[in-house]
Amino acid sequence: MKALLIGGTGLISSGIVKALQTRGASITVFNRGQTENRFGTAIRQLTGDRNDFAAFERTVSAAGPWDVVIEMICFRPDQAESAVRAFRGRCGHFIFCSTVCTYGNTQTIVPTLESTPQHPHSTYGRDKVACEQVFLRAHAAGMMPVTIFRPSHTYGVGGNVINNLGWAPTFVDRLRKGRPIVVSGDGHGLWQSAYADDVGLGFAYAAGRQVCFGEAYNVVADEVVTWDEYTRRTAAAIGAPEPRIVHLPTEFLLALDRPRYVALEEIFRFHGVYSNAKLKQHVPEFRNATPYAEGVRRTVAWMDAHDKIVSADTDPFEDRLVALWDRFQADAAKALPA
Repeated sequence: MKALLIGGTGLISSGIVKALQTRGASITVFNRGQTENRFGTAIRQLTGDRNDFAAFERTVSAAGPWDVVIEMICFRPDQAESAVRAFRGRCGHFIFCSTVCTYGNTQTIVPTLESTPQHPHSTYGRDKVACEQVFLRAHAAGMMPVTIFRPSHTYGVGGNVINNLGWAPTFVDRLRKGRPIVVSGDGHGLWQSAYADDVGLGFAYAAGRQVCFGEAYNVVADEVVTWDEYTRRTAAAIGAPEPRIVHLPTEFLLALDRPRYVALEEIFRFHGVYSNAKLKQHVPEFRNATPYAEGVRRTVAWMDAHDKIVSADTDPFEDRLVALWDRFQADAAKALPA
C-alpha cells in the first residue's frame, strides 16, 4: 500500500503512521518539515506549504498515484478544493480528518451518531463541515472514493493533558503540587478521551476498505466519564494526591476572563459523547486497547522529557480565584440566616 499523509507528524497522525506500519505500508508525509519526525528515515518526507496550492498540487501529484491519501491538515474549503484537484483520478481512497465539532456542541442525541444533523457552533466546526461537503461531492462525482473521520478528544505522546477549562500547560504541575483544580458547573459534564495510537488504528485499517467508501465515522473512546472523574483519574495515573475539586459556575468563569476560557465556552462546557459502533462494525481492527491511566503516564513521561510541563507558580490566577470563592462562601454563610 502506497500511503500519503498530508500532515503526518501531529498527535493523531503519529498514531496513523504506527498503524500503517503494521500493515506494511510505504508511507510518505507532506508538511513544512518544521515538526519533530519521530519515525526517522522509514518515512519519506515531502516538504512544502499546504497553502501554496499550485506547488502543493504539483508536488503530491508528481509523487503519486496513491493507494490512500489521509488528509490531516485541511481546515478550510479552499484547501479541500485544492486537495480534490491534486488527487482526483490519482487516489484509490481519500480519508479526511474532520471533527465531532461539526455536530455542534449542544447534544440532543447521546451518544451522537454519524447520522445526527450537523449544526456547528464554531467557525472551526463550520469550516470542517464545508470541507466535508467538498470531499463528499467529489466522491459522488466519481473523482475519488472518500471517507470522513470525526475524532473527539485525542491525547497521547507528543501532546498535552487537557483539563475541563482548556489546554493550560500548568495542569499537570497543579495536580502534582496538590493545588485546587477548578471544574466548571457541577462537574457532571460527560467526556470521552481516546489514545492517539488507538485512534490511528481506525484510520489505517479503513484504508482501502470498500465498505468505508462514502461513509463518515466517529473515531472516539469507549469510556465516558464525568469531568470530576476525569480529574481524579488523571491525578491517580501520575501519582498525584487526590485533588481538591472546586466547582465554579461556567458563566461566572466566562464573565471573569472569556478569552482565557474560550475552549470552555466553545467545547468543554458541553457534553461530548459520541458513538463509535459504526466504525467498530466496518473496521473491526479499531479498538480502544490503551487504558486511560497508561496513556496518561506515557503522555506525561514525554512531556517531562521534553520540558513541556509549566510550573503552576507561573500562573496564580486560579489560586487567587479559589481563594476568592472560598471567602465568598464563608461570608455568605455568615450573612444568610440559618
